[in-house]
Amino acid sequence: MLTAVVGQLAFVAFIALFFGGALTDGELAGLNRKPHVTGYVPGDLAGNLQFLGHALLGGLITFAGMLQLVPALRRRWPALHRWNGRLFLCISIMVTASGLFLVWGRGARLGTGSDLSITANAVLIPGVRSAGLAQRVAPRPYPLTAAMPYAPYCWSTACGSCAWASCSPPWRIAPLGVKIDYEGAVFVGVSVASWVLPLAMAQLYFHAERPGRPGMQFFTGGLLLVLPVLTLAGSAAAVAFMWWPVL
Repeated sequence: MLTAVVGQLAFVAFIALFFGGALTDGELAGLNRKPHVTGYVPGDLAGNLQFLGHALLGGLITFAGMLQLVPALRRRWPALHRWNGRLFLCISIMVTASGLFLVWGRGARLGTGSDLSITANAVLIPGVRSAGLAQRVAPRPYPLTAAMPYAPYCWSTACGSCAWASCSPPWRIAPLGVKIDYEGAVFVGVSVASWVLPLAMAQLYFHAERPGRPGMQFFTGGLLLVLPVLTLAGSAAAVAFMWWPVL
């Protein structure tokens, strides 16, 4: 979890410095220093507000999600933990709505497959919230339901990371010999995997917690050794290629 938190803290810092800085300076046109699918557009008040609000709330929800995973916060300040969770869930719905508007209303679209993946992700987030509430009153925890309270954080942050990565222009990775095909199977697959795999990993973890499953526990433990390294590598690449150059 530590490697994920490091990457998310870097993401929050970038949002605060880049978007927050542009807002406080009143230089919203400077937001276009970073390539976006559809960034700041002069005269588009509604679209610009949605664009800026989506980014700033994305940083806030990321920070709130990290706080929810701190055990000391749950033990010492349970009321703060509960209210932070409510804030997280409410903002997740707002970010979901604004994201759908940006894709289907404003036209910030990369390709049909990616658009449908983002939409499916957005539609599932309210259902995840309902499942998480149902878990509190269920007579016994069911594996899928038990994983659901973690899913909004996984989905929101993973989808956000995928969105930032997809906005990276081809010339940034051209030296590596990589060409982005936004309609290709690889890009669409990564878009879907960005929110499916975190939930699948959470589900696998909960299954491995059950006694009498040494094989699954060994397999899950191995993944938990490899995935943090990949997460740290991805976070470092995001900082180096997408965030730091525009600050």
